[in-house]
Amino acid sequence: MNIKNRILIFCIVLLSSFAVFGQQVSDLRINELLIANDSNYTDEYGRHVPWLEIYNTAYNSVNIAGCYLTDDTTGLSVGDYSNWYRIPTTDPTTLIPQRSSLVFFLDNNPLYGTYHTNFNPRESKTRYIALINSNGKTLIDIFYYPDALLNVEQSYGCYDDGIKTTIDENGKEISGIGMLEYFTPGSANKVNIGATKQEHLQKSDPYGLGLAIISISVVFVALILIYLMLKIFGHVSTRKNRKAASEANANTVAVAQNPIDEQHIDEGPSGEELAAITMALHLHLTGQHDEESEIITIESPSAHYSPWAQKSLVMKRVNRRK
Repeated sequence: MNIKNRILIFCIVLLSSFAVFGQQVSDLRINELLIANDSNYTDEYGRHVPWLEIYNTAYNSVNIAGCYLTDDTTGLSVGDYSNWYRIPTTDPTTLIPQRSSLVFFLDNNPLYGTYHTNFNPRESKTRYIALINSNGKTLIDIFYYPDALLNVEQSYGCYDDGIKTTIDENGKEISGIGMLEYFTPGSANKVNIGATKQEHLQKSDPYGLGLAIISISVVFVALILIYLMLKIFGHVSTRKNRKAASEANANTVAVAQNPIDEQHIDEGPSGEELAAITMALHLHLTGQHDEESEIITIESPSAHYSPWAQKSLVMKRVNRRK
């Protein structure tokens, strides 16, 4: 095997190790828990059951398939997995996208689907839930909760997603877990709800004076703008009319001041032309034509000859034989 092939194989193995490292389940954290779910989030069957949210803190996708969820870690040292819920590896939806979460229902009914565990916190003797690696030996995360959560319909979890401890202003480490104000299954725990525009306006102007002044000002400004537009339009129209009138007056004065061109004066027909026209009208009106008596006369070379008297032209009846 030459050096090039060895370098290529080394690069492939190195990239594969990076890919495996990039999808480590150690980035997963138990983020939120609700046990006394009487009227809150429901499962796909419409039931109100306890639920648990697992958050992916990494900036890459992580597959949780094969890992374990349990409320009893006593079998961790001896390898007893009978009370643990193993997440199925055949479901493609177990891939958690970056900075996203996945919800599991703790209803002790694993036959209902991939996201239904085999334990219920209301029936548990412990007050924690653990997430264990697929090897059954590595504890990924453990989530402790107070007894009060069993009777209060309020979720318990991280104030900021995946962060269980924070540093205060004095540099001391404090807990970042507690009772949450809002239920946020499948979404960010930190909810930034700001005041609406109406609430801001009501706070800044309780009597509506500012709104009234603004409304009146808008109306007056609009009227002023319309007045100015009409004024400008009228001024432009007046200037155009004055310009057209001045041009017409200038043309009239120019025509009046120009001398008459004698060559273009129409003097009318001459005397000879008038005499010729008069003679033609006289001949036409006096009727220089032959007068006829309106009697038709037929003249023939012989007074007694007429082609109508020829016997050959006389039609006679021919008798037919019967």
